[in-house]
Amino acid sequence: MNGRAALILAVLVVAPAAALAQSASDNLVDERIRASADAAERYQGPLDGSWTLVSGMGERLYAFQLVDKPGGQSPLEGVWRDLRQSSVAGDIGVIDTLTRGPQSLTIAFVAKPGDPAVTIQLKSDDAGFWSGDLKDGGTDMPVRMRRG
Repeated sequence: MNGRAALILAVLVVAPAAALAQSASDNLVDERIRASADAAERYQGPLDGSWTLVSGMGERLYAFQLVDKPGGQSPLEGVWRDLRQSSVAGDIGVIDTLTRGPQSLTIAFVAKPGDPAVTIQLKSDDAGFWSGDLKDGGTDMPVRMRRG
């Protein structure tokens, strides 16, 4: 085997090893980022994050992104999105009222200008599940709220 062929063979042998080393390094960085994000999430209040409101029949109604600052004692903030229709202008907005009690949560927002507020009254059980009622105009229905 001449020198040039040996060099090409050496590059072909070393290249996959270098790619694996890079991949292992990337995995380590990914693991550290994931661990940091998990640690930061533990410092947020218990309602912080993504939630989905579903009907008693399991239909997804609204998605919420709530901000619950560390300690869970600061006022809640959040946005909503209507999941019953494809994404269009006006199907997302800021939650007007978020009121937290020891085991209760009230969410209220105006889904369409001029309409009455959508009001959701929820209570949590000992297992941390939220259930209650949604009032939207003349509609009153049982609902559940779950993470994600």
